[in-house]
Amino acid sequence: MSLFTESIPSQYGNASPSVSLERGNYRMRAPIIRPPPLLLPEKRQGTGTPSRKAANHRVNRNLALLLMLLTLACMTCFGSAYYLFTTRWDSRAISFPCTSSNTTSQAIVFDTDIDYLDLSAKYLTYLPHSGFHNQRIAFENALLLSHLLRRTLLVPPIRLGNKPIHYVEYNTLSRYHELSSKEGLSHCAHIPVHITRPIECLQYFETSYIPWTWLVDLSAVSTRQPFFHRPNMSQAWLQARFGILSSDVYVLRDDMPYRYRFLDTLSDSSPVTDKYQEDVYITNLVAAQERLLQIGTLFGTSRLRLKNSDNIAYLEMIRRNMVFTNSDLIATADSISQSLHSYLGVHLRSGDGKFKKKIGTTVKAIWWEILYTTLGLSVAEICDVEDKLLGEAPSSCTTSKIDPDLNNNVATWSPYISSLLSYRGLCRSSRHHERKYHLLNVPIYVATDLKTPEMHPAMSIFRQTFPCMFFLDDFKKEMIPLENLISPYDGVNLLPFVLPFVDALVLGKALKVVGTEGSTFSKFVTEILWSNSTGN
Repeated sequence: MSLFTESIPSQYGNASPSVSLERGNYRMRAPIIRPPPLLLPEKRQGTGTPSRKAANHRVNRNLALLLMLLTLACMTCFGSAYYLFTTRWDSRAISFPCTSSNTTSQAIVFDTDIDYLDLSAKYLTYLPHSGFHNQRIAFENALLLSHLLRRTLLVPPIRLGNKPIHYVEYNTLSRYHELSSKEGLSHCAHIPVHITRPIECLQYFETSYIPWTWLVDLSAVSTRQPFFHRPNMSQAWLQARFGILSSDVYVLRDDMPYRYRFLDTLSDSSPVTDKYQEDVYITNLVAAQERLLQIGTLFGTSRLRLKNSDNIAYLEMIRRNMVFTNSDLIATADSISQSLHSYLGVHLRSGDGKFKKKIGTTVKAIWWEILYTTLGLSVAEICDVEDKLLGEAPSSCTTSKIDPDLNNNVATWSPYISSLLSYRGLCRSSRHHERKYHLLNVPIYVATDLKTPEMHPAMSIFRQTFPCMFFLDDFKKEMIPLENLISPYDGVNLLPFVLPFVDALVLGKALKVVGTEGSTFSKFVTEILWSNSTGN
């Protein structure tokens, strides 16, 4: 039975286009009337309206042109990148003109050519380390040792920089030299400043290398023995240049800095209490048949224990020829020296190790030596200076501060005192006007590794005592000629590295030099540079 009954005539239902049930009743809906579709005009031949086929053709053509442009751009980019990579930071090839150390604006000199390879020749080389003066002492020892062994010395270059290679046992030290080489890094020197340095160049400018002939004149030594300047410390270079294989090398492999000591007399021996662990007799080394004698460290002024007078004289000759002869450095030092006229020189070593720990004691010892030994003040006068100028309690001034080895020989050079007081230039502070303090107005040039020495607390006693005290940084105008001193070996600016050399040369021209006890720099200045300059 049907749930619903039809109460409306069927003709209405049949006539309705849409019938639906709503709340029990039929509801009629009107039919949806849509507008008739627009009639498209018939296609006619010869009209300007493009066809679908023509539109598709135009789109395809545009896409093809775009792809061609993109392809051309990609090829151009890759070509440019390849060109820049293969020629990046290209510059003129570094040349090595053979100039001596006394020529102006000289270049780095390395022996790069050998007329022939003498397979019967024997060589000696060593591993340098530490700062310049330690390298110098090792070089002096190596020159004498190679001379006595009748071997050609393969001279390592001087390594300059504030991060030296410190001594370690032989294998590690040799590896350090291999890793620190600048071979294959020549592009680092030509990277523009606005471009970030690649990782291999981050430490490139912290060091530089120069041969010994750049700094000193070795012509007198070269007439008496052969030596060859190495461009690097690579073992591969030895094989490529001299054909030296590992089987051709006799190695004295040290495991401590004072392992080997070399003696020239068979009947001699080192004391039992000596710091060197093993004696090596030079005459025994002469018998070594290997083409290369490779030694580790040769640093140490007592490394060679010499009894033969000829050998002692030869070593002294070598040391006398370690005087700096680079004309650029000498010209700068002369300019500074002339601006001060007559002056005293002081070297204060304070940078590291034992020197850093006792900087206060060292400064006071140098201060006393200047007043007592150099200027000839009495103990009472020095005590007065401490009391009146420094404000120290009188009880702190005692004769115990005086080194008994100091020789009050001021009378032997008293004529120079008047020349010291002739300086009329500007001083760091006001001169002393009291007559008893006039000697304290002498100009003093201080060479030191202290940072900002003009303000350093350790230098307070000098600032209060000597108004005419000068440092290298006070002579910026005189240093200008060295600003463009570039190493043709590695393209590094040498100015930061040659400052100690200028310091040493200026000290060498002083009327009197007071150094730091135990410093190789002070000993070199007083015994070599100052003695050579004054003729003492």
